[in-house]
Amino acid sequence: MEEPDISLLKMADSEEIVMTAAKRDGKAIMRLERTFISEIDKSKVHHVAGGSYKGILINKTSAGLVDTGPAEGRLEFLAYLVNEGEHNQSLQDHWTLSFWFRGTEDGLVKKNTYTDYFRELMNPADFPKDYIGFIKKALVLLREYSVIQRVELQVQQTQDHSPEDAIPPIRSFTTVVTPAANSFRFVPEVCINQKSFITFKVKAACDVRVVLSSIYGDVNNKAHEIVIGAEGNTKSYIRESANGPVRAESLTMNIVSEENFRYFWINWAHQHLEVGRGAQYGHGRFLRWHVLPKRQFKVNCLAVATSKSSKGHWEFAELLADYKEEDPEVEAGRIAKRARIREQYMWLARKYRMLHLLEDAFPNVVKIEDLVRKCKIHVSDPLVIALVLAELQERGLIKEVVDGHWMRKHGGGPAHKEDEVKLVKVMPVLSSREQPNIAIVTTLFCEKLAVDAMIENRTTFVKCKTEGESQVYTIGRIGKHRVVSTKLPCTPGDVEASNIAAGNSVTRLLGTFSKVEHVFLVGVGGGVLHQHDPDDPMTTDDLVTLGDVVVSMPSNGTNAMYTKCYTREKVGKEGLQYSPRTWHSHDDTLRRIVKKLNEKNVRGVNPLEHLITSALEQLNEIDSKFQKPSIGVSGVETTEELSERGTTVVCGAIGSVSCLDNDERLRMLFAKSNEIKAFDKDFEAVLESLEGNRNESYLMIRGIADFQYGGRKEWQPYASLVAAVYMKTIILALNE
Repeated sequence: MEEPDISLLKMADSEEIVMTAAKRDGKAIMRLERTFISEIDKSKVHHVAGGSYKGILINKTSAGLVDTGPAEGRLEFLAYLVNEGEHNQSLQDHWTLSFWFRGTEDGLVKKNTYTDYFRELMNPADFPKDYIGFIKKALVLLREYSVIQRVELQVQQTQDHSPEDAIPPIRSFTTVVTPAANSFRFVPEVCINQKSFITFKVKAACDVRVVLSSIYGDVNNKAHEIVIGAEGNTKSYIRESANGPVRAESLTMNIVSEENFRYFWINWAHQHLEVGRGAQYGHGRFLRWHVLPKRQFKVNCLAVATSKSSKGHWEFAELLADYKEEDPEVEAGRIAKRARIREQYMWLARKYRMLHLLEDAFPNVVKIEDLVRKCKIHVSDPLVIALVLAELQERGLIKEVVDGHWMRKHGGGPAHKEDEVKLVKVMPVLSSREQPNIAIVTTLFCEKLAVDAMIENRTTFVKCKTEGESQVYTIGRIGKHRVVSTKLPCTPGDVEASNIAAGNSVTRLLGTFSKVEHVFLVGVGGGVLHQHDPDDPMTTDDLVTLGDVVVSMPSNGTNAMYTKCYTREKVGKEGLQYSPRTWHSHDDTLRRIVKKLNEKNVRGVNPLEHLITSALEQLNEIDSKFQKPSIGVSGVETTEELSERGTTVVCGAIGSVSCLDNDERLRMLFAKSNEIKAFDKDFEAVLESLEGNRNESYLMIRGIADFQYGGRKEWQPYASLVAAVYMKTIILALNE
């Protein structure tokens, strides 16, 4: 019996889009690849998407990716980002999108395909909010571009901080591989009929051949040939047509390399044909020929080859903006539209960066010159500064405390019926009955809003200083208890200053309100992703996903509620050894209440969802961002079972491991060995202040915003809300 055609069987097999994250040379890599179901290694799959993302699989993070050879197309650009884990400090990342194709489509079709894919991916109408959104959209789009086999995104942080007003170009790279055969390959995807200059890089042992031709497919008539590294990589020359008479030559020892790419440029303007080293015209010229009038022609196409002694790997670079529309009016309109979109992006970026900076600093004020410097607005453009501040002030989001000193306004915009807010120089003296017995400490502005939504009959006092640290205290009632909430100020980009300010703020809080017995540290954190093993006694209720709550509770006989790893070192055969520090409260009142609430949850009594809905109704008057985002496909999220179970409270230690930031595997090992369920950036200064002020009863509550440190902006408001709701549940149960 005749064997069936394997390729036909594979084509009949259905496909999935598989995403794999990895590291390569210190750069983050995300590979999206079409894979036949029969070829998928199920042991590597971490998440199977459903709903609108059906057909997409997320692999576990890989230690390395299989080499698939050079990409056939590449796009490079700078992405302006905000580092949410470092107080919204602005960053520039260098992003590279590489493409591999399947089938027998020619180079021009491939280039048009990946260009269209990129333009649709970057469409401003539905441009992703963050890196995760970008990956989601890239995955979904890949399903529609069947000729693309694989897309790889590489991200590398760059120290080159270009001015915001200078929009860097998007560069498109076309890859060509030539065999050791002296056979010319035309490259229509490199469009040169409107140009007089090209740059490229090539890797070959010798005999790098480039033909500039007037007629597609013809290298002998109306053609010029440039040969680089001829005669054993010792000479270079210009010929009339392929293999024609030599018109210019130069001694160029070892000018090309089989191991490394070398850059070259070719210019054919003004009746001269010139060739040089590097990517900058005029530098490193080693060939020049004045083309006689009878030998002149319009260059329309390009062909490349390498001799029988060497194969070649070529890359040609263009600016994406160089691709012209046939109709000049259409092209002019497209350019104008792109310029308007850029202006809108820059305006939004300035506005939200300024707002985030003021939110981080709150309750401290920020001088206008510091706003300008940290938001990277040109001082020479005072109109932009004035307009941004005026718009934010008109929306009721910020206020000018004194001339040139600005502060985020407590509460919401003009549509919100604001709580009573009093600016004071000295905190009023409270009677014994008015003194709060519970204090709540937050770090982010959205955390403060969420906590305050839990407080009834509240009044906010802002003790404002133009120099030094300000304080904000919201006093009111939760159930039978008088409470006070505060927000710690932070200095974006200066971790040490922020930690000092945090410790000082807690000391002032406990000194101002001497009747405080219990302290809640409420905010966002990053969950620890433990893979669920069916043979493990751990249930899904012990696992953490987005929107869950982690409460700092000792586990497995340890006292640790919070653990910080300071250093790590390798110790002989035993492997790595950590030097952790732990904290725990000596009074177990709050922990006993958490245990009782957990027992009720086991019996099916869970009031969280009702309280969350009620709090959302109130907070939506201030800001709709508190709604729960869609989990979707983020690359690391979790299983469908976890996604659909609703908000779950998980007990365990909370930790900080700044010394392991760049090693996810070690971070997870540290979490597992110390029973850590969530991480935050670092609360050491706050905990040290609590211990120093003899506070014996405190509890840390973290809403899960991501799987790092809680820095994911999209989830921070909702994570703050669920943490605040659980805090309220504990307070209502206190002294019942």
